Amino acid sequence: MTAAMLIEKSRSIGIVLTLSGDTIVWLSDNPPEPELLAALRENRLSVIHALRMGIPISLNALDWLAQVAVLLSTDASTLLEHGLVDTDDLVEQYRTHPRFTARLIESSPAWLRLNLGRGKTRELHAREVRTECVPTEINKAGMPEIQYVPEWIAKRDAIYSHALGHCKKWFPPASRYSPAGARLLALYQGAPQ
Repeated sequence: MTAAMLIEKSRSIGIVLTLSGDTIVWLSDNPPEPELLAALRENRLSVIHALRMGIPISLNALDWLAQVAVLLSTDASTLLEHGLVDTDDLVEQYRTHPRFTARLIESSPAWLRLNLGRGKTRELHAREVRTECVPTEINKAGMPEIQYVPEWIAKRDAIYSHALGHCKKWFPPASRYSPAGARLLALYQGAPQ
């Protein structure tokens, strides 16, 4: 087994490997299997080197990223380049279903600004994946056909960023806004869609 495979196997059974100087330290609720400990002892130097260099991105994570990119009708490099997916996501999220990540990315203002994923490829793969859970009629009913004016999108993104930026004075149900939030709201409501 290579060092990357040992690290991945340890992580998959709930063991976190870290370094303390030149010593491998494992953290887990349960003791590791004797075979895994023996393999770690045999490959100690390569595991230490791999931990120092950082845990490499697994092939499963790259496959997951490719599936997310297909759902969004783009390529993996575009997602990484624009910061829609980062290396932490690849390490932590690759075990989730790609459609959940694709839906989350579709709701991102950065993705909306890029205005990607509106071609025929998206329809082909969207039908294939999304109808596993939801009937086609519901999928099509939930997809907006409206094209918004870019100025309106920018103003909407500004007000969302302000509201989600933990403004303590922002509370729309009580019509309570900070001065900056009130200006953004006025611009947003006055902008043509």
